[in-house]
Amino acid sequence: MNTGKIKKKRILMFNHEFPPIGGGGGWVSYFLGKHFAAAGHEVHLITSQFRECPIDEKVEGFHVHRVRALRKNRDVCAVHEMLTYAVSSSLYGLRFAKQFQPDIVQVFFGIPAGGGAYLLQKRRGVPYVVFLGGRDVPSRNPDPPYYRWLYLLLKPILRAIWGNASAVVACSEGLRELARETDADVKIDVIPDGLDLGRFEPVQRDACPEKVRVLTIGRLIPRKGFQFLIRALPQIIENAETHDFEIEIVGDGPYQGELLKLSADLGVASHIRFAGSVPYSELPQKYRDADVFILPSLAEGMPLVVLEAMGTGLPIVASRVQGIDELVVEDINGALFDAGDVDGLAHALVKLINAGEGRLEMGKASVERVKPYDWKHIADAYLALYDDIYARYNEK
Repeated sequence: MNTGKIKKKRILMFNHEFPPIGGGGGWVSYFLGKHFAAAGHEVHLITSQFRECPIDEKVEGFHVHRVRALRKNRDVCAVHEMLTYAVSSSLYGLRFAKQFQPDIVQVFFGIPAGGGAYLLQKRRGVPYVVFLGGRDVPSRNPDPPYYRWLYLLLKPILRAIWGNASAVVACSEGLRELARETDADVKIDVIPDGLDLGRFEPVQRDACPEKVRVLTIGRLIPRKGFQFLIRALPQIIENAETHDFEIEIVGDGPYQGELLKLSADLGVASHIRFAGSVPYSELPQKYRDADVFILPSLAEGMPLVVLEAMGTGLPIVASRVQGIDELVVEDINGALFDAGDVDGLAHALVKLINAGEGRLEMGKASVERVKPYDWKHIADAYLALYDDIYARYNEK
């Protein structure tokens, strides 16, 4: 048998989320699929059907297949909705693999996407790789809290999916350590998420703008921590050297009503602008218009928005959680605080609002730190992993 590299791989991917639905995990599959296809490989992705999205289409050189799933919200997927994708994608994947004959399967999130790959490995001997992105890894204090009981039910399934994979990949060191609490025996590689350096480029900024613009981007759900940012605003207003600053929140989600009410109750609504959902093509301009980026999440894998903000030369204020603490270094390219710590958040953001020239220096440091994260480098790391797996399979 040929044990060398496959010149042209047939790559089948599973992800329940793909633009325009979902968050960062969907964009990971988009960028990897795009670069795999550009490298000459044949790539097919099985994702969820959503409203008017085409059932089959070609995106950036790779094929997207959308299977039936009971998904109502573009930004949030409920557990029972994930289950419908798990069933539909598994059945579709078994049928499609007969004609496609994939060399390798890439799964984004063991739950709900891992079932189809597991069945293909058992039925047809196709090796698969599992990407760990964040909430698919059990944690001690999940949000929402009821996930604690859900994780108890899912842990045996996750161990089976991870244990039968040819490789498990975490997008950050912190997420790998968290995953080891679920299964200490499984080998986990780390390949970070990336960004399009050509799209998210640095711009010249003013150390003393007329208004300091603070940007944050994410789904409006409790896990993203925007409630802590709003609660910190009275302190920030009191301690910032300039009261002429604005926080722009880009994103939609079911928590928006609560956030609007909270900002009104605290009397800080004049300092916040809810911009709603913005097309991905318009995000670079949002970063370019900002002076500081903040992400107060309770949990992350490796957030694409932080990478993108760094690429455009922004200093970062963020919670000290896995993935973020590998990108942001205190007083080098930003400031960190403990997740959920309102006082710490206020202190960190005030420091950056007041930093002046220091903000610009931190922004330059962000640009340097993010250079190794170009998506092409990340895709090449996955392709090298696939080559190793293919060689091992053909030696058997």
